[in-house]
Amino acid sequence: MRLFIGYKAWKEEEYLLNRMTFDDLVKAYVTYPAIQVYALIIVVALIVGIATLTSIPLFLLAVGAGALMFPISWYIVHRFILHGSWMYKTPYLARLWKRVHYDHHRFPNDLSVLFGGLHTTLPTIIFVAGPLGYLINGVSGAAGAILGTVVMTCYTEFLHAGQHLAFEPKSKFWKTIKARHLAHHFHNENGNYGIAEFFWDRVFGTFYAKTEDAPRSATARNLGYTDETAVKYPWVKEMTDAEPENKRSMRSRAA
Repeated sequence: MRLFIGYKAWKEEEYLLNRMTFDDLVKAYVTYPAIQVYALIIVVALIVGIATLTSIPLFLLAVGAGALMFPISWYIVHRFILHGSWMYKTPYLARLWKRVHYDHHRFPNDLSVLFGGLHTTLPTIIFVAGPLGYLINGVSGAAGAILGTVVMTCYTEFLHAGQHLAFEPKSKFWKTIKARHLAHHFHNENGNYGIAEFFWDRVFGTFYAKTEDAPRSATARNLGYTDETAVKYPWVKEMTDAEPENKRSMRSRAA
């Protein structure tokens, strides 16, 4: 198996989670360029953190703070940005919204639109986790917080992909989070915004354990971007209609 294949080659493959095995997912995960960049950042952050270490407890505190920062950051971004209606209302942000979330809800088994891109994740990690860690313990703390956040990013990306994989997890934990996340996709998108945990959903009242606890939503698959909405804000529809036939055919198998 070639480990380094680049974005272009990776995207030329058909990674359809409803047709993949667990081993297929592992191979796709470790060869995805963003995951490889995250792995490099983890190594560099660990080296910098140790090289500038002044206090082991403070370094570990920064790592923990970075890790704990990820769930609340994801909740805020997922609920108020990705599920907001403001991004598709401007041509400048419509393409980004389509890539980072609209396509994922329309084609939840297409791995190519499940993994996050570096252009959206790295700025948040560096400019939020970095300063947080620096306040805890200077350069070493900044490296530790970045380390914790990136580890959580990698962990969450893999669990998220596994939630859409056509397999029955043996772990009770994975079974539970898979059921709750798939309910977000196919039952009611206005809740269960977490991926690996749902603590902040419980805090802010958007958690539901069973589908019976929330009404079925008519917009779970299109996030409210209906044909009527597209008349006024056409950019996402125009980009979707312009996709090549082979991509449409592939995505129909991932729907």
